[in-house]
Parts: sequence; C-alpha cells; structure tokens
Amino acid sequence: MNKLFSTFVFLLSVSFLSAQTQQIDLSQSPGVFNQENVSLEAGQYQFNISNTDVDGQVGFVLVPKGKYDASMHIKEAYVTAPVETGKTSKTNVVNLAAGEYEYFCPLNNTPKYSLTVHDKVENVELKQMPGAFSQKTLTLKEGAYKFNIANAGVGHDVGFVLVPAGKYDATDHIKAAYVTAPVPTGETGMTGIVDLKAGEYEYFCPLNPTPKYRLTVK
Repeated sequence: MNKLFSTFVFLLSVSFLSAQTQQIDLSQSPGVFNQENVSLEAGQYQFNISNTDVDGQVGFVLVPKGKYDASMHIKEAYVTAPVETGKTSKTNVVNLAAGEYEYFCPLNNTPKYSLTVHDKVENVELKQMPGAFSQKTLTLKEGAYKFNIANAGVGHDVGFVLVPAGKYDATDHIKAAYVTAPVPTGETGMTGIVDLKAGEYEYFCPLNPTPKYRLTVK
C-alpha cells in the first residue's frame, strides 16, 4: 500500500512539473536562428531546437547577457543531444528568473540574440466584431503585455497588428504582437509578450478589416 501511494505521489509530481513547463520552439538555418529575440515570463521552460537545413550538427547556448565564458553557460539549456540536419532536440528544463539573457549556437556560428525574461506579464483583453474592435482606445503603463484577441461574430479568422503611431508598413509591425495563430469565430487567440515603452501606438486588424485605434503607453 505504501509503495502504491509513493508511486502515485511521484506520478502526480511529474504531471504537475510537466504542466508548469512551457515549450519554446527555436529553429536554425545556416548561420542564424530563425527566431530573432525572445520575450518570456519568469518560469520553467524547455527549448526545442530544430536544425532546419544546416549541413552539420547544431546546439544551443543560453547565458546571462554579456557573459560568454563557458563557465557562465546555463548548463540545463544545453540540448540533450547534438541536433542533426532535419532533426529536433530538447534541452533540459530551465528555470528562468527575470533578467536579460542571450542565446546563440557556436557550432552554427550564429549571432547572439536577446532573450528577455519579465517578472510579470499583464493580459489585455480585446474583442473584435465585424469591422471593428469593441475597445476604441487603450491606455497602459510601461511594461510587458500579452493581448488576448477574441473573435466575437466575425465570420472568418481575425488577427492583430500593433505599430508605433502612424507607421503602417509591414516592417514596422511589432512582430511579438502577432497572434500565434489566426483566430476563428467564437475563439480567442493570444499574442507573444510585448515590451511596451512610453509612447503612442495604434492597433488594428487587416483581416477584419477594422479602423486604426490609439494605444497610449505612459
């Protein structure tokens, strides 16, 4: 009976840890990571490193920003096996506290990319109806945000675009503010983490399409 109970507790603990660990997918092409810069909330992560088309093995190194000596490598973030062409390998579970980090691959000779971990991320709820957002303006404080985009009756997928005020070219889109997938009718999608500094922004949905609405960050 005690053995059975201990086994149950162990399985429950593993399940709980798995539920708390978030998966981050990063892929590499020759000389680069395809995801340039990442923002996360403090917590437990496992990185899935894919070798898209590098002719040779690749890996993954994560360090506190500016600290590149091997002794400063976050060892849990090493892949469990070198990643062959067309394959994916996982890291161990990494517990990331708030701060600034960098990631790179010395085997692929990539640049060093920024990984920012925020202590707290606020959620902002936005609802779309046919041709409009229900929230006409927003005022937020500086900080890290995720936008939850609800499709309330639009008869097709919707999205979300956030830009500095007046800058509408695709190159000016804040990529972290894209929803992770188009949002079907009756469902809600989430953006990545957006680090908003003081200033004026605008948001809209070209798929709906909506007017452009003002977002002020103080």
